[in-house]
Order: sequence, then structure tokens, then C-alpha cells
Amino acid sequence: MEKKKVRLTLTVPEEMAEAAEKLKNEIFYNKSYAEIYRELIKIGLKEMEKKMEK
Repeated sequence: MEKKKVRLTLTVPEEMAEAAEKLKNEIFYNKSYAEIYRELIKIGLKEMEKKMEK
């Protein structure tokens, strides 16, 4: 069974949007922007969990 998804609106500084655009062109060229941001959020959450464990 698929997990329930929550729709969010995300506003980011222009520099972050430009960095995401660069990632899309270089790594995620076949993925949607939503998928890029989901992956970046997932990575950030894992890093925060690591910091909280220390």
C-alpha cells in the first residue's frame, strides 16, 4: 500500500533554485523538480538526524 502524501508549497531563495537547476541539468536530468526537492529534503533530514544523535 502506498503511503499517504502531503502537498507542500516551497519557496526558496533564488540561489537555491539555481543550485537545483544545476543539479537537474547534471544529475537529475530525467527527473521532475518535485523529485529533486524530495531527494534533497530526504538527504537533509538524514543529516539532521545524524547531528541530533551526537
